[in-house]
Amino acid sequence: MTRYKDIVATGKQFSAFVSEGLEGEKASATSFAQKARRPGTFAASTLERLGQLKGKYHLLVAAEIWCPDCHINLAVMDFMCQAQPNIELAIVSKGRAENDLRDALELERILVPVVAILDEAFDLVGTFVERPRAVVNDSTGQAMSRYRAGDHMDDTLQDLLDVMEQHERKRAGQNS
Repeated sequence: MTRYKDIVATGKQFSAFVSEGLEGEKASATSFAQKARRPGTFAASTLERLGQLKGKYHLLVAAEIWCPDCHINLAVMDFMCQAQPNIELAIVSKGRAENDLRDALELERILVPVVAILDEAFDLVGTFVERPRAVVNDSTGQAMSRYRAGDHMDDTLQDLLDVMEQHERKRAGQNS
């Protein structure tokens, strides 16, 4: 059994994660963080969903600053935490995830970013691996170039919200 709470306690915030990069990596991650804060990046309906979350969540993310997928998706998660104070972000290395999370998350290998979405009790409620479903499931290949430009940030946020909302529905059903 992985002690998620202990691992979260070792995690970094987004700004510390970005500060460890090379200049080009810092610039890329910062650019996506700025895009995440620009009006219109996220649909109003997605932002409404984010605001309606009731529970407290921890995003335990295995990431590396050299990874372009991390620049994009961690910028979304950092925005998420700024917009919804009930969400906490903790970033750990790929190596830490391989040692402490791979088996618990039932993954053959760690692709970054990988996110363990934890509830207030630090119980695993779901995962997000590498890219949003809209990009992964695109058989035309057209989504990847838009994704690399940051045009699928709303999809990342929606995928994370889907897991959290499903957890809240399940919990509400148990309390009925």
